[in-house]
Amino acid sequence: MRAAPIALITGLLPFLCIHLSFAIAASHGHVDWCNPYWDSCTSISATGRELPEKLLFKFTMIPAGLMAMLFWWLVNQWLAQVCQRRSPVMLVVGAVAGLFLILYVVALGEGREYQGLRRIGIILFFSLTFLAQLLYLARCASVVNRTTLQARVIRWQGRAAITLLAIGISTVLLDLFYKNYDAIEDAFEWVMMLFIVAQFVSHYGLWKEVDLRIEIRSNRG
Repeated sequence: MRAAPIALITGLLPFLCIHLSFAIAASHGHVDWCNPYWDSCTSISATGRELPEKLLFKFTMIPAGLMAMLFWWLVNQWLAQVCQRRSPVMLVVGAVAGLFLILYVVALGEGREYQGLRRIGIILFFSLTFLAQLLYLARCASVVNRTTLQARVIRWQGRAAITLLAIGISTVLLDLFYKNYDAIEDAFEWVMMLFIVAQFVSHYGLWKEVDLRIEIRSNRG
């Protein structure tokens, strides 16, 4: 089984789920029709908090968390094949990030008593996913200076990681010093989600080039 499509699924599954949930929520009056990337009119969580969009959000995003865990395992296999250096720490961090995404989804819309779990889940998903990406990029140092497709994609991933870090630092500073930060906070969340999704999808070309595969073997017979 070719692994490259899994990179697409890992990124596009949550992307499509969130935007479809937003459309359903808006059509039922649960959120406003708007451009959430610019207007900061609703949070990602609000797109999956009420019925019926809540069902779509949960039944899609829980598998997305499992796909994220598989994704980092495949990244580790690609590192062994191309960079000759696995990253067990990256694998653990990425897998734990997927678990926290599942925690966030399970807690979403289940009452105020679960609000703390929801916040912990989404914050640690974003943070640990970014950390896993940094650990991955550190292992790719030997590839960056080449003139191949792999090198170009990895250089883009590095620039995207720097941009994501800048956005994260900006949110912290704005939260501390800008009184109306709450009015723009949601837009930052949407943009950060977009960068993480793009990072997942960008691995498609890398895995396709080396024909990375998943093999299922049986010891019977």
